[in-house]
Amino acid sequence: MRKTFLVWLFTFLIIAFICALVVSFWALTAQASQNAQALIRLKIADVEKQLRINQDNLYEIRKELDESGIAKAKALAKMIQLNPSLIGNSEEIEKIRELLLVDEVHIVDRGGILIFGSVPSYFNYDMASDPQSAAFMEAIRDPDFVLAQNPLPKGINKEIFQYVGVARLDEPGIVQIGYRPEKLAKALEIADIKNLAPGFRIGSSGSVLILDNQGVIVSSTEENTLGLALTDVIDSGTAETAKEKMAKETEGSFIAAVNEEKRLFGFKKSGDYYIVGQLPSHEMYLSRDSGTTVLVIFNILLFGVIFFVIAKLVQSIVINGIYRVNNSLEKITRGNLNEVVSVRTNKEFASLSAGINTTVNALKEAINEAASRIDTELSFAKAIQHSSLPSKFPAFPERKDFDIYARMYTAKEVGGDFYDFFLVDENHLAVVIADVSGKGIPASLFMMISKSILKTYALSGLPVEETLYKSNIALCENNQEDMFVTAFMGILNTRTGVMRYVNAGHNPPLIRKANGSYEWLPVKQGFVLAGLPNIRYTEQEIVFEQGDTLFLYTDGVTEAMNRVEQLYSPKRLIRVLNQFPGSLGLEGTIVGIKEDVDHFSEGAEQADDITMLMLRYDRSADFSHKEKQGNPSKEVFE
Repeated sequence: MRKTFLVWLFTFLIIAFICALVVSFWALTAQASQNAQALIRLKIADVEKQLRINQDNLYEIRKELDESGIAKAKALAKMIQLNPSLIGNSEEIEKIRELLLVDEVHIVDRGGILIFGSVPSYFNYDMASDPQSAAFMEAIRDPDFVLAQNPLPKGINKEIFQYVGVARLDEPGIVQIGYRPEKLAKALEIADIKNLAPGFRIGSSGSVLILDNQGVIVSSTEENTLGLALTDVIDSGTAETAKEKMAKETEGSFIAAVNEEKRLFGFKKSGDYYIVGQLPSHEMYLSRDSGTTVLVIFNILLFGVIFFVIAKLVQSIVINGIYRVNNSLEKITRGNLNEVVSVRTNKEFASLSAGINTTVNALKEAINEAASRIDTELSFAKAIQHSSLPSKFPAFPERKDFDIYARMYTAKEVGGDFYDFFLVDENHLAVVIADVSGKGIPASLFMMISKSILKTYALSGLPVEETLYKSNIALCENNQEDMFVTAFMGILNTRTGVMRYVNAGHNPPLIRKANGSYEWLPVKQGFVLAGLPNIRYTEQEIVFEQGDTLFLYTDGVTEAMNRVEQLYSPKRLIRVLNQFPGSLGLEGTIVGIKEDVDHFSEGAEQADDITMLMLRYDRSADFSHKEKQGNPSKEVFE
């Protein structure tokens, strides 16, 4: 019976095998054809998507470059309006060019003549002499004119270069900048339609063609076909069929011969182009032939035990390997880039492990390179920022009637705090401390603009309240990032000891009378700068006596936090200041406060910039008495 059962089982399996083989062959044939068409459609979709992405990227990059260039040109125009002396000052213009990160800066007068800039060889150039530059002439007549020209090749090497111009604010004329849009140049190279098709393959021997509206090949993996019509590539016997098919339909497929080899063609019209995919018949039916062979061997050798063997193999080789790979990938995605995938159960997993490890190592290298590059750029920005602040002490060694010292400790490479002090004239000393909202490079750029504007108006001899009023109006203009500045500014008459000051939302300063203790300086809190235009500020005054000391600071001091999120606080600041001996000096006091803040923080990361400035008035008592006989409240700049 066992023998009979085996005979019947064997016969049944043979018949089932033959039927399954015939049905499978026809199914595999149909499936192979469908798969090939689907593969071609997918590849065409990928090409179409990439074509669209390239076009979108070009548009976005152009838009970004135009907006950035216009903003930089407007900033330059504003700087020239605020400080006309920049025209003719090559050193300052070069600094501004570097600050704006552009290659060229040009200033044109009302006659259209380029009178100054960063490229002396262009001086006296007539903007109307060339159609490209003449396009900017409208700015002389229209104060609201802005123009960002299309990037064009320039020079012998044909580098992509873009010019942007706006109307001058100080008088009729043009302010123009020029720069190399490297990002756009790379995008143009990527978007070149000629380079698109070679980047896509269909299977191992299939390819993609891109035709224009006339059916001419404009992109192909085979350069010898460029410029030919598709019908010139296809054998004459099937060329007409292909031509008619593509003329009637916007998407479809057809069989045609190339060099007497049948190929499956798929096409789709996309905008101004036809995207065509082709796959040779031998590769199209490769899956059918290999599948049939495998099916025969599979049924002959493993028909009876296949499920048991597969179950065991899948569990031991595939599932366990996948689990181990996923476990390692989970660690990597959580940030552990030191994880090493080591699944070696088969060649595929070994290759997969090696590929993942290579990718992670490349990612680590890219991160390290990016971090190094960012650190270098931030260090450069920090150097520029610190160089803009007075840092030489004693600042006025020839002056014995006052002493001043200041320090800034940034929380990041660059910050938004700043201080400044300068002589308005021989008898008037201006001091400023300010804090820009935000951190990092945006805050540092706004800090430098704010510092420049405040100093420009103060040096013009305006009272403190007018200086802050006009500075606020200037800072409110084009403040698209909605940043603001808290500031304290005082102007000291070194003859009388009278300081007139305004507080624009800043921390109240401290003052110590000679041989006394630090006390809070009475201040009226005004509104911050760059918040709202046309804000008026209230001017106050105080009379300094011999040995009086003013202490200015930013909120990075009082709002420093320790590990349990306790604030350093104004109360602790005044207590520590009063504990320092009077002989410690200005520098020693500031360093001492910073050390106490660090001690209080217990190693917690500094969250905000810390800036301090101290001023001691050292006028003699006799001189002070004489000067006070007048009415210091009526003081004006002489």
